[in-house]
Amino acid sequence: MTLIDTKWELGGGTESYWCATKTFHEDLYINAFRPLGSTGTHHTLLLWASGSTPDSESVCGPTLDQSMLFASGIGTDDLVFPEGVALKIPAGTQLLLNLHLFNTTTDPLPGISGTLVKTLDPSEVEQEAEMIMPGAPGISVPPNSPGSVQGDCIFPGDATLLSVWPHMHKYGTHMRVTHHTNAGEVTLHDAPFSFTEQKNYPITPVPVLTGDRIHYECSYMNTTSKTLGFGTSSDDEMCFLGLYRYPKLASACQF
Repeated sequence: MTLIDTKWELGGGTESYWCATKTFHEDLYINAFRPLGSTGTHHTLLLWASGSTPDSESVCGPTLDQSMLFASGIGTDDLVFPEGVALKIPAGTQLLLNLHLFNTTTDPLPGISGTLVKTLDPSEVEQEAEMIMPGAPGISVPPNSPGSVQGDCIFPGDATLLSVWPHMHKYGTHMRVTHHTNAGEVTLHDAPFSFTEQKNYPITPVPVLTGDRIHYECSYMNTTSKTLGFGTSSDDEMCFLGLYRYPKLASACQF
């Protein structure tokens, strides 16, 4: 079913953001996500909206400072939780769909983007899941050079980790994710990154205990003549790690 979607149109050779909000009047328990993105959709962020303004659709800016429940980029595939695990959208909740749009053609480009879901009956739900998305600061890659940045998320409670979703921009080349415990280090993800094929990587469910550390490293190749830093444009860079886990915890990471 369609959870939320919106129509948009972008002028030739332009880049923009488009937002839509939608309020839900009944509890929903989501067991699977599927991105809906027309050509020109660079990435989609689905967030818990703050405030209680009327539902709307409008030009907007990047939104990185609110709680995330789903994200997708070019080539993102379906994300399916184990049986009995679901992410809850409580009745009365307003969601914010934030689209980053990029038209590389010279002609106007119309499209429809959003998020599709599968839901569970409340009687089928055994565990409530959540998405967290820690990011690494301090990106600075010299011109025509490789570079990397690292980050950590220390779990504030016991949880089971379900998937890894690396997010960088077009100069990203690789992400490595490891789980650090008192017994040692286990690799959860170690693979090249492609801007045009941003996938969720389901993993065999991994128990993560309170105080365990999830470490991630993003690698880049700067092919430009300027220093590459953090930014929301496709010509800048990011290092975010999307993680789904259950049960829902009081905070994303321990600081």
